Amino acid sequence: MNKPLYAILLAVTVLATAGGVATLVPVASASYPNPLGYRSLCTFTPASSFFCFAVAGLSCFLRASLAKETSGTPVQRMSRHFRAVLPISLVLLLGIGSSVWFGAVKTRYSDASTEASARSAE
Repeated sequence: MNKPLYAILLAVTVLATAGGVATLVPVASASYPNPLGYRSLCTFTPASSFFCFAVAGLSCFLRASLAKETSGTPVQRMSRHFRAVLPISLVLLLGIGSSVWFGAVKTRYSDASTEASARSAE
């Protein structure tokens, strides 16, 4: 086992998971509600949560195939764990879909400080 790489990837997994959960935390002072209908720490929620969880899943995949397992070449090890890519891909697709949803919802809110959203048609 490659302990330094394992530790780094484990830290990435923990931080990305914590970030994904943190983006869901309700915060009354948020500039506008997220697409789920409440004001949260990150107004890009739920897309930001899905992207954080995809990063956590990818780091788990890399940790299992490159840092934990040592038999075979890196390509052979990754191919043995390749079935884990499907759920990671689904979470990533949910993040992309949520980004599109965010874009549709965000058009309802103008940016009062710079008026960037209101002036985009000019």
